[in-house]
Amino acid sequence: MFSGKTSRLIELLERERFAGRKVILFKPEIDTRSVESKVKTHKGAELDATVVRTGKAGVKAIFDVSSDYNVIGIDEAQFWDDDSGLEDTLNKLASMKKIVYVSTLNKDYRGIPFNISEKLLAYADYIYSLTAVCTKCGEEAVFSQRMIDGTSKSGPRIVIGGKEAYQPRCRNCFVTR
Repeated sequence: MFSGKTSRLIELLERERFAGRKVILFKPEIDTRSVESKVKTHKGAELDATVVRTGKAGVKAIFDVSSDYNVIGIDEAQFWDDDSGLEDTLNKLASMKKIVYVSTLNKDYRGIPFNISEKLLAYADYIYSLTAVCTKCGEEAVFSQRMIDGTSKSGPRIVIGGKEAYQPRCRNCFVTR
């Protein structure tokens, strides 16, 4: 978290729109951090988004709606169900000459890879791996430390939150639970 994934996604989609392409952005319904029909960055930039479910029905909706667009964006892909078929659908859209951009975390707060992210990476033509800055030492941060009341905490795999719930950490400062 806090590496600029959503900022980069918005930047890429705006660039495609500037080039005259029809763009659509999807976000998972589980992501309640901003207004329902928007994707918003930590710095306040936002873009209109279509909210979809994270299971097979949502993935079907993505495929059906995307036929009218040249460029498809997916934010927070780690929230999609492992068996949703998201990776197959996005691969099919790319094979149909659609431009597909995906923003996702690669690991959860325990440092365990998200299965859906691994599947998506396997299909990607290009991968931009972004890092944050460790809040403890200032080094490159590749982990998201879950924090509750200033202390590292464990719990459910998915907890929606921002800086109140997570801190970027480097490998040396990351605490496993």
